Amino acid sequence: MRQRADFVFGLGWAALGLAISAGAWRMDRLEGQGVEPYAVPGLLPGLLGLILAGFGAVLALRGWRGAGPVAEGEASAFEPWRAALALALVAAFILGALGHGPPFWACAFGFLFLAILLFEWPDRQREGTLLRGAVQAALIAAAASAIITYVFQEVFLVRLP
Repeated sequence: MRQRADFVFGLGWAALGLAISAGAWRMDRLEGQGVEPYAVPGLLPGLLGLILAGFGAVLALRGWRGAGPVAEGEASAFEPWRAALALALVAAFILGALGHGPPFWACAFGFLFLAILLFEWPDRQREGTLLRGAVQAALIAAAASAIITYVFQEVFLVRLP
């Protein structure tokens, strides 16, 4: 059951990534305005779309081959609480935090920390490693938010809130 879901969702993610990349490719390059090639509109979304398509293809291939982890006693590949949690975290990041006071790096840190901590919570609680998981989540979130902030501000020259 999980492998079939991985295959279907992988194809969906790959299609979405390709659609994003195609839309980014069609954006105006602004050559006439002297925009540097690495700063053209659509470059970052295009690259992210290709990455998303690649990960989707890997997921679909894994599902097609029947590979991947399957937990003992797993009843379903879809867990509604995970989808609801993901939507709630994204909504809180976009609507509640981003651009409403805290700097971008703090919003990114909070989002990443909570996402890692909460999605791993059941496994960490069962294994008795909640504190270790919280420390790992904080370290990963700190490093990732710093790198993301740096790349956006210094490489892509995007002014972040």
